Amino acid sequence: MEKIAIHKKVEQVLTEARVVLPGAQALMGFQFATILLESFDKLPASSKNIHMLSLGLMGLTVILLMTPAAYHRIVERGEDTERFHNIATRLLVASMVTLPMGISGDLFVVVRKVTRSMSLSIASSLAALAVFYGLWFGFNLYRRKYPV
Repeated sequence: MEKIAIHKKVEQVLTEARVVLPGAQALMGFQFATILLESFDKLPASSKNIHMLSLGLMGLTVILLMTPAAYHRIVERGEDTERFHNIATRLLVASMVTLPMGISGDLFVVVRKVTRSMSLSIASSLAALAVFYGLWFGFNLYRRKYPV
């Protein structure tokens, strides 16, 4: 297998973060806006708490996605290094853990509001997490171990 130049690897990880960041920021914006709606006040306290937890997870996702660029600029002074690539990759993967949790938490709130069913809300939220993690981690780790 051909070795990829560090410049290309750094460019790739920064591009991946830049592609995901606007979507995460938009979702977080909608989460903030939700609390301003009159119907938010009518939600059960547990749904409000799950929404706040989901909002926090989305905030953490945005922080994780923005940190590589700041680190690259401040610590590495714009230089492409293996150390930076390793850190940026870990931060990007960490955001892939928090993002689905934030989305699934709000899915719970929506399904509960629409169906008034706690069990369906939990099942929907867990199913969404399973799909996210199954495709993002399970499938990819499987393909890494058993390439085509």
